[in-house]
Amino acid sequence: LVTYAPPQEDGFFLLILSPGHDRGERPIVARDILLVVDVSGSMEGEKLQQAKAGVSYVLSHLNPNDRFNVIAFSSQARSFADRPMGQEKAAEATDWVAGLQALGGTNIYLGLAEALRQATAERPTTVIFLTDGLPTEGVVDEQSLLSSLAAEAPGTYRIFPFGVGYDVNTLLLDQMAQEHSGRSAYIRPEEAVDEVISGF
Repeated sequence: LVTYAPPQEDGFFLLILSPGHDRGERPIVARDILLVVDVSGSMEGEKLQQAKAGVSYVLSHLNPNDRFNVIAFSSQARSFADRPMGQEKAAEATDWVAGLQALGGTNIYLGLAEALRQATAERPTTVIFLTDGLPTEGVVDEQSLLSSLAAEAPGTYRIFPFGVGYDVNTLLLDQMAQEHSGRSAYIRPEEAVDEVISGF
């Protein structure tokens, strides 16, 4: 609080308030966290390494009752497991992610549809979606893609897109986040991924 009262005039003040960081005794809600990672050919090199680092960061910061899965997509989609797994499998998933290679086209719908298949209405589901570009296979029309996701997604499903690199369709990712109660973020080349992900 800073006050100032000039002679013979009304005074004024500046008040700065900041919320505390104490979490108190509020319970931590157990979530399903589905990491959908673009491994198409355009992700080769630094972008794929940034995406892998982001996934590894999330896997190492799960809460005890969280469940997770990792879904890699390009022209096809494949998952670390057939359903969300407990925290005890995080180290094994990190090794699986380390072995991913960039190859093929970009079928965004296929990757997100696989995440939708694994989502359940009983638990809040957070989808972390890392990609560098535009859909080139499958559902390539952006509005059709968004409409399909809106029709198929349960109410407990939230999408947080992370664009990797400069050639990112920000309009698509921003709208996807807005329609699914998430928030988009963008990772520049050579940027520390853990800073962006930890902010999320």
